[in-house]
Amino acid sequence: MRIYYVLVFYYCISLNSIAQQLDTDFSRDGLLLFKELGMTSSYIIDFDVIEEGKIHVLYESDDEKNLVRLHTNGKKDIRFNITSSNLNNQNTIPVAMSAKSDGSILVLSNFWNGHSWMISINGFYEDGSVDHGFGHSGVYKKNILDNLDDNYGQYIYASSSNEIIVVAKVQDFDTSNKKEKIAILKLSDIGETVSSSLYDDHHFTLNCSAMEDDYLLLAYSESVDNGQEQSTYLAGFDSDQMESNNLYCLTIEEDYQSFDHIVLSNTELYTSQIENASEGIYRIRKYGAKGNLETSFFDTGEMGYSADIYNTDFIVNQKGEVFIVSTSLDSEMEILIKKLLPHGGIDADYGVNGVASVILDYPIINLNKIRLGGKNELYISGSTRVNGDSFGFITKLKLNIQQLKREKLEKFLDNLFKKE
Repeated sequence: MRIYYVLVFYYCISLNSIAQQLDTDFSRDGLLLFKELGMTSSYIIDFDVIEEGKIHVLYESDDEKNLVRLHTNGKKDIRFNITSSNLNNQNTIPVAMSAKSDGSILVLSNFWNGHSWMISINGFYEDGSVDHGFGHSGVYKKNILDNLDDNYGQYIYASSSNEIIVVAKVQDFDTSNKKEKIAILKLSDIGETVSSSLYDDHHFTLNCSAMEDDYLLLAYSESVDNGQEQSTYLAGFDSDQMESNNLYCLTIEEDYQSFDHIVLSNTELYTSQIENASEGIYRIRKYGAKGNLETSFFDTGEMGYSADIYNTDFIVNQKGEVFIVSTSLDSEMEILIKKLLPHGGIDADYGVNGVASVILDYPIINLNKIRLGGKNELYISGSTRVNGDSFGFITKLKLNIQQLKREKLEKFLDNLFKKE
């Protein structure tokens, strides 16, 4: 029995270095690879996690666009069937998706009409069938300014009233002018235009966007002729006030660095910036509901030289804990996850000194998007390399350390007693 206690003691200590684990109940050992027989390549365009852990995934494989719904275990929902070929039109490039409160789905695409790029939105019912009452027979198409400018949709959101918000980039018809402007398009739930205009008649670079509780936030930067960024802005406004552009803006003047990602969570705003690439500084900042910087939240920003800060994203859970996800520079199959406590300090009990490591079965090309499930599960999408070809993947991880330790200890003891 002495050896038993020694083994248990050693195992409990080793758990301190393992604060992250693939959910082995999801797909094949926690990794869903979008690779089927005969498929030569695939990549995930967008995905979201809805109620009961079900997942919508918009992806492309061998130039064919697909929209599927997955169960919480990663298996395909065979009751969900897309019946439209509009997504596979050779002039259509899907870029984002959004689920409405009634379970229906919107897919945002950029559509080439033969002269310029337009905004295109497909509407689907909860079962995947085409919503013929949306737009024109299930498809809405619009040039935001009703001219020959190119429109490139970036983000799509559904408000609580099921109105639809699209954030897009607009470039002049003059091909010699590469400067972009930011436009906002607002639609009704049946696909009728409510408002369509430029955010501001200036050339700005759109960095990122987020929307929560009908509050839309834009992060953008302004530059001079040589391309050097001079100012970075945040602009937020309620969806009801979009037509009048009732905005609140602030300028980040520190080193003129643009925002990398923004997250809205519980009326609070989190931003990330790459402050010093040579020293691996990727800093998270927190703002209150009125845009004031929360000085009590302090992140040192140090990711360590093993984290690729150019392939990094973050998420915030309901407790205000921040999870920063990066690919590793040391191992091409490793994902690193840094955890910050609600006050911004590193959670030293998480992983090794606040950073957990996850190893996948294949080399990682890049990370794409991360989502948080209702039970504090972390979903990560990206691309991986299999026998020289590139395929999209989604992996599901557990974030609850105590639950993880308990599960691993129970399994360890069960196996130990079985062996005796």
